[in-house]
Amino acid sequence: MTDYSVMKELTFSSRDEFTRKPIAEKIIKLLDSDIDVSPLIIDGKWGTGKTEFCFKLKNLIEANNTNNYKVGYVNAFQADHANEPLLTLIAEVAGFYDKNDDRRKSFIKNAIPYLRLVSGIGIKAIASLAFGKYAADIPDDFQEGMEAIEDGSDSFIDQSLESMIKDQVEAEKNLSTLREALKNIAAINPVILLIDELDRCRPDFAVMMLETIKHVFDVDNVQIILITNAEQLKATIKHSYGSETDSHSYLYKFFKYQINLPTTIKDVEGRSIENNVTYFKATVQASRVIPQDFKDNEFIYEIPTFLDVGTLSLRNIEQIVRCIETLVVFENIERSKSLTIEQILMVFLSFVYMMDRDLLNQIITRHINPTKFSNFVRGTRLDMRQPYSRSDILNDLSVKNLFSIAFDKYFVNSFLDLPSSTIEQQEVQRHIKISLGKYDYISDIHNDEYIKQIINNLLLFDIVK
Repeated sequence: MTDYSVMKELTFSSRDEFTRKPIAEKIIKLLDSDIDVSPLIIDGKWGTGKTEFCFKLKNLIEANNTNNYKVGYVNAFQADHANEPLLTLIAEVAGFYDKNDDRRKSFIKNAIPYLRLVSGIGIKAIASLAFGKYAADIPDDFQEGMEAIEDGSDSFIDQSLESMIKDQVEAEKNLSTLREALKNIAAINPVILLIDELDRCRPDFAVMMLETIKHVFDVDNVQIILITNAEQLKATIKHSYGSETDSHSYLYKFFKYQINLPTTIKDVEGRSIENNVTYFKATVQASRVIPQDFKDNEFIYEIPTFLDVGTLSLRNIEQIVRCIETLVVFENIERSKSLTIEQILMVFLSFVYMMDRDLLNQIITRHINPTKFSNFVRGTRLDMRQPYSRSDILNDLSVKNLFSIAFDKYFVNSFLDLPSSTIEQQEVQRHIKISLGKYDYISDIHNDEYIKQIINNLLLFDIVK
């Protein structure tokens, strides 16, 4: 569960492993410009660190606040239960000021009439009485009116409809008053509202929030930033309006800009590195359970570089590290034959556990499909029939290939294409042995009992995904 008390204090100075500060700085430049960018979507898949980025962006705006912005954060998912998005947003704006501040008092005073009409019990009850919807939710005070409808009281229906029409006219007037009050507050202190977690809300609440943003908060000097998974939000819209709805067009009639949080960063040599790879190392290093000698084993950080970790969210990475921590707790160091190889096995099998249960089952039975294993490690079948020299073996074989060669000992079917000639085969094996000599601990990977022990520990509690 996200710890918001910790999250809200984060800045890009405290940590920025995904190099996202430049993105935040560009967003601020857009907000400061004369370009009409609001409402704006910051899009990211689930588990890509959107909420953390949101708080860091908020803190960065407030740290260099030359425009005297009032910056609010709304967790839409937490507000979902109240079912009143308008009230939630108005309360956030009112909360910018002390309870005795005249600006707060005036804003609330101007907001109340519209709130009473559109979200108070009066209009809902009248609508229920007039059209018979939600009859089970009608308070006892209105049961007499419902009975009148059941008796066919046309005059009551006429009165109810007349009242609704009058309320609608009044609502339009009060909406203008509310928007004017919001505009007056924002003229002194421009408002930025960051709305998070909308993709986790009930479909009806999410749509109500979008409609509220469009019809109430589209005023000068009020800028809305929605931090969400855009694809999930489109699915929410389809859920509300039907599968035939053009959810893309519906969503983007509200928003003027979309900024996509990247899932990779560039290393010093300009190569793309998955954020998951970076986050894995950072999470391991931050663990209070994993011992320092484990953290210092640089080879464990090589493992996610040759797996398809792009399919994993940052939360999945946290779960993988939780798997590793669980294995550390169960580890019997006194019986350890090679801590380094055991650490590599723990990490690799934790990734397998989270990413491919079918492969995990194959490892349990020792009937591993070489092609499946090859695909999992994003490698090709190693053709050792080529004439390798000793220097080729030492310099060209990656940790991934060394890992694959070593794991070949555990396969029923070989993962390697070895030369047919016995002499050639012996020569290649000699070069492999030389190469593995640099990583002598990898040669112990044939310890199948230890592998089974790791898997049994992983499956014992079934780490929740």
